Amino acid sequence: MAQHGPSLPYGTAWALITLHAAPEESSLVRAWAAENPSGSPGIHYDQWQQLDSEEQARRHQWLNRHGHSPIRLLHLDPQLIKASGLQVLDWGQPQNQ
Repeated sequence: MAQHGPSLPYGTAWALITLHAAPEESSLVRAWAAENPSGSPGIHYDQWQQLDSEEQARRHQWLNRHGHSPIRLLHLDPQLIKASGLQVLDWGQPQNQ
């Protein structure tokens, strides 16, 4: 599998999908996050200008097609993510936005 820019750990991806598909399972996600601490809970952003031009182009293509980052497409409340104890790295905004 190709890796583009900072990647989301599989466990964090599982936790986000679980919160999206079954928000009533947030206690399970909280328990998992407590056993797998990864830093300060909440959504954090990478720096667009620090990405190489290939990654910037890939993200522009994604944003033009989907309108939002993969994390934002889940439509999760940022407070739920933070309360669950997850640290999530989302895409920073392009320089022109």
